[in-house]
Amino acid sequence: MEPRLLRSFVAVAEELHFGRAAKRLHLSQPPLSMQIRRLEAELGVQLFERSRHGVSLTEPGQVLLGRARSLLAEADRAVAEVQRVSRGEAGVLAIGYAPNAAFEILPRLVPAYRKRWPDVRLDLIELRSPDQPAALRTGRIEVGFVCSPIDASGLVERIVSRERLVVALPAKHPLARRKRVPVGALRFEPYVRVPPEIEPGWSGQCFAALEKAGVSLEVSQEADSKLAMLGLVAAGMGLSVVSESMSRLGPRGVAFRPLTGVSTRLSLSVLCTATPSPRARALVDLAAQR
Repeated sequence: MEPRLLRSFVAVAEELHFGRAAKRLHLSQPPLSMQIRRLEAELGVQLFERSRHGVSLTEPGQVLLGRARSLLAEADRAVAEVQRVSRGEAGVLAIGYAPNAAFEILPRLVPAYRKRWPDVRLDLIELRSPDQPAALRTGRIEVGFVCSPIDASGLVERIVSRERLVVALPAKHPLARRKRVPVGALRFEPYVRVPPEIEPGWSGQCFAALEKAGVSLEVSQEADSKLAMLGLVAAGMGLSVVSESMSRLGPRGVAFRPLTGVSTRLSLSVLCTATPSPRARALVDLAAQR
């Protein structure tokens, strides 16, 4: 049953007059009559009683009317949903993010995006920055938040924040009594870190900045995550140099102090393909604005 034939049937069934139904459908009466006869032939039933006194529905016609209205309404909803997905107003948006993006960027960005596009379901996937370009190219994610620099060849990259370096200290460490810590004061201090391969871009920049300042740190402990790393700092196992946004976590026993004598800024970027979906483009634009 073609939707066009069903719409013609519903119009005649509701008007019970071929002339009025044809006018409603912007047709002349003969083509409308042909469509009804075609529908009756396809179904093998008579849908209307025609007489000099007018038109009335047969019992099969009455059954079809309810079903036809439901089918057409569902078709209209399907069209509307497809068009909303095409405009970026619905669907599922898979977002990859490095842990650092969860400290400050995502808590501000996600509520703003959901407020503007409430029917888009966000699927947030934690991924190391080096893994995100491949995930974008294969379609596993549509948008990625990464710690730059990173090999983003063939992708579109936009920097959304630049963070200063701060030092995370055990709360009872002598340097924690200072408002700011000169980078030279870290020389030969025990150092707690995550393995460099987890976020090589930021790790490389951090160590390069310390080496440039003539600071050599002794790695005393490694942790699998940055939260675990801060736990080791709180336990007095050493200090760590981290991005400014990590101070938002504020775990007990850790003091964060601005690090002076270094000019390095750690960049957090948003990545997408060269031809993003409308919903992905909307998120990238919103991230860049904020």
